[in-house]
Amino acid sequence: MAVPDPHLRQILRWCEGRIPERALHQVRVECTVRAAHVTIFEVRAPWADGPRRAIAQLRHDGALWRLYGPDRNARWQRLADVPPHSSPGPLLDVVGQPRFW
Repeated sequence: MAVPDPHLRQILRWCEGRIPERALHQVRVECTVRAAHVTIFEVRAPWADGPRRAIAQLRHDGALWRLYGPDRNARWQRLADVPPHSSPGPLLDVVGQPRFW
């Protein structure tokens, strides 16, 4: 199953707008898509060799989006206190909170 195109565009816009333009030479927020999973990363300069830290993963099951966060062993754990949503927007609001950064 693939990520719906309007939802993917929403996630990409969120990533692009996350960092102020004046700081883009130091840090970026990027995402990768694999099947129905979108993983959000913080990437530090230099881009080719800089550290890349996984922030969150959004998973789509065909109807609902669920939010996952990395544990201390870099394994994805579902955030039980965040209810699933039909669009990724409310989950991106949660990811934008300081506890993810």
